Amino acid sequence: MANFVTGLDIGSSQIKCIVAEEGKNSLSVVAALKHPSSGLRRGVVVDQEEATGILRELVLDLQKISRRAVHNVFVNVNGEHIKSRISRGVSVVSRPDQEIQEDDVERVLQSSKAIKVTPNHLVLHNIAREYFIDDVGDIQDPRGMTGNRLEVATLIVEAFSPQLNLLMKTLERVGIRVGGLIYNPLAASRAALSRRQKDLGVALVDLGFGSTSVAVFEENKLAFAKTIPLGVGHVTNDIAIGFKTSIDAAEKMKLTYGFATAKEISRKDVINLVDFDPALTGEASKRFLAEVIEVRLAEILDLVNNELKSLGREVELPGGAVLTGGGVKMKGVTELARKELHLPVHVGYPDLSSLEILNPTHKELLDDPEFATAVGLLLWANAEGGRSGSGLGGFKRFFRRLVP
Repeated sequence: MANFVTGLDIGSSQIKCIVAEEGKNSLSVVAALKHPSSGLRRGVVVDQEEATGILRELVLDLQKISRRAVHNVFVNVNGEHIKSRISRGVSVVSRPDQEIQEDDVERVLQSSKAIKVTPNHLVLHNIAREYFIDDVGDIQDPRGMTGNRLEVATLIVEAFSPQLNLLMKTLERVGIRVGGLIYNPLAASRAALSRRQKDLGVALVDLGFGSTSVAVFEENKLAFAKTIPLGVGHVTNDIAIGFKTSIDAAEKMKLTYGFATAKEISRKDVINLVDFDPALTGEASKRFLAEVIEVRLAEILDLVNNELKSLGREVELPGGAVLTGGGVKMKGVTELARKELHLPVHVGYPDLSSLEILNPTHKELLDDPEFATAVGLLLWANAEGGRSGSGLGGFKRFFRRLVP
């Protein structure tokens, strides 16, 4: 019987989903789809009934593929409530020959989790940054090496447990069996960043509808991750206010004529408003639309820049910034980001090389920055699903703590 793994990216505006069949050495994509989202805002469930209804529709579609498509689902989590910080752990090597084995690594990782967790929070990820053997560091994998004392520096990612509990209960109500919860920018980084970029030093910026996620890597080590509670959906709200129109009409205007750098738009160019809202008459300036968009996007990018500055001069980013998410597809975004972040900026497409994609329609759909998180969920599950250091080993124990 075929085994499936599913990546489920639950966003404020859309749900992206990929179902893959597990082979010996690869994942074969059997389905890729998008659904409208509802009941979520800024990465968290705000209306459980609405979210349940949308997810139930998705489950019905997945079960047409296979009933097992909902049995091993890796889901992104996002939100301002998720925090990250550096921790350290230490352990004595247990064997007489001093060779470091898997149980030594497990023990030192557990030791790094022996910190005072923020009240009402749970550790979502405990990601090893580097190991030290007898005070010699910059070791990526100590297994098979020898020494007396093993230490580890990790990045602890913790999340507000009531929010996770609500998400898990909502997924459970519709029959989804969760294989892992992955912090959004970590999943997107898995798909959109290369090893070389992480070695050089790079910032991933995921421009989502309800929020913007940031992850910073240096020397292939995760240095920082955070979610900013502003996204391109706030641009839509600003357009609706500025043009005195509905949210739906504002979104259409943004997608049709949106441009992130106003100086590139002629003051003579106009929009026929009735094309977007029958209640409106006359024309409006495309330049004004671009100005509204630029102001909000510049604010978001300024907040991102402040987070990067807070890391200090010790973190260098020769790899620049890589933009993913649906918001990056707006014209002029990369140019604005270069100006605001003072970094080289590239669009991050998901790496599909390790996926077998036979259907050209699926490949076209997935070769898109807004699918970076969904692809990253699959890659994360495939590469690290059994490792405790990834935050996914022991997930059943984690799940039992969330859902009584």
